[in-house]
This record gives sequence, structure tokens and C-alpha cells, in this order.
Amino acid sequence: MSHPEDKSNWKLFLATLSVWLGTVSGSFALSPVVVDIKPFADGFVMAYADGTLTWTDIDGIATDSVKLRMDLAGIEVREERVLAVSPECRILSVARDGNIRQLCRRQINNGADIVVGIACSKDNALILTEGGVILSTADFDTFTSMDFNGTYTSYYDETRFCAISASDNFFYIAGTFHNGMPAVFTSASGRIWSERTLSYTQERETLCLEQQPLGLAYDSGLDRFVMACTDGYLFFMPGCSHCNTIERKSMRDINAVAFNGGRCLIIDN
Repeated sequence: MSHPEDKSNWKLFLATLSVWLGTVSGSFALSPVVVDIKPFADGFVMAYADGTLTWTDIDGIATDSVKLRMDLAGIEVREERVLAVSPECRILSVARDGNIRQLCRRQINNGADIVVGIACSKDNALILTEGGVILSTADFDTFTSMDFNGTYTSYYDETRFCAISASDNFFYIAGTFHNGMPAVFTSASGRIWSERTLSYTQERETLCLEQQPLGLAYDSGLDRFVMACTDGYLFFMPGCSHCNTIERKSMRDINAVAFNGGRCLIIDN
């Protein structure tokens, strides 16, 4: 279901974003890659692959920045601090004033696999790897590990994962099946996963999503998960899987998206 009240905010924010990216980056083609965005207080926090964290106001204007001495795979926000994870699963807790605490040195030792993101529910945090390893922790001291592809080898095709997101009560993970089709799975605890239907209705015709996922976000204002996809599409997934919708927001791939207070921040390649 579309939401007419969002359209003016979309138009204004996309215009603002275009100006902001040009101002901050100078040349978009040469700018560092944004790997994740999350809502933070009354604005957003953006993570760059080169280890830079940038906080913005609600209009996307950069206000603070911290450079970490590690590459970044993803971020989450918990208790006014940013949890930043590296591709090797080093996890830092970073305050906006630059105060940094190390939570975990490394949990991934296999050089063939890398972390793609981190997400927190009310009671738990999950770290996801491209190969489908899901690390679960409540305290960043003790971790349990699950091999998604190994566990569900008789149920789902092998999946290469790229993104994870969470609300207070659910986790969503997204990736691509071996045949190239998009895949999304959801879980309340991070232990038992169900495949999310990616069909939607357009002009009275039922279609299936064909674009590949690049990022995931939770829109708390409208209680829905949103997937950033190739070809400039956003795929909206509310609680009812029969109410999925799709909208094209860019002519380029969208690799990250975040929502805060009715505003949306999109990063496209």
C-alpha cells in the first residue's frame, strides 16, 4: 500500500540529498562507498567502507565525523552509540564525540567469508556473513554460531547474503539465491528462519521481485522493512506479505536506505 503523505517528504529529501552529496564528496564517482545508514537521534549516521562514520541532521547535512582504524561492513545504533563491525568481525562501540570501546576483536577467521552487517533487537544482536554464518550475542562476550546454508540445505537453495536489519521483535536477512533471484528470510529470535514472500501486485497483476537486494532498513514510523535494490528500486515489506509494494526511486542501484521521523535517506551508486 502506498502512502500519499510520504510523497512530499520523498521529493524534498531526494533533492536535498543530491545537493548534500555534491557538497560533501565533491565528486560522487570518487567518493568513499557508503555501506550502511541508520537513524540516529534526530538525524542519521552513515558508515563508509573506509572506516568513516558521519552523523547528519534530519536533512542529511553532515555535522560530525569519526575515522576508525578499520574498514566497515555495517553499523547498528544502541543506547546512543554506534556499533561498528568490520568485515573480519571486529566490533567497536563508538560515541558521537569520538569515544571508542572495543567489544570484540575477531570472530571470523575464514578468509573466504566476510561480515556484511550487524543488527540488534531488544535483547539480542546478530552479525551476518556473506556465506550465511549468523553470530548471536547478548553481551558481545559470548557468541553462538549458526550456519544458515548448512542448516537449511534441504529447505532453501544456497544463498549469498548481503544485508541484515532488525526491529524490536524481528530480524530480516537478505541475499541472492544461487540462481540469482532475490531472497529474504525473517526470524523472531535468530534461530529459526522463514522465507519471506517477495511477490507484489501491480496494475492487478501479481509479480515477483527480480531485482537483487543491496541493503535493508526498518522503517519504524510505518512498521515495515524496506529493501534497497538494483536498478533504483525500493521494495517495501510490511507485516502482511500480501501488501508488499515496489517503487523506483533512482536510475542507479540503491545500496543503502534509512528512515527517521518520516524522512528517508537514500544512497545510490
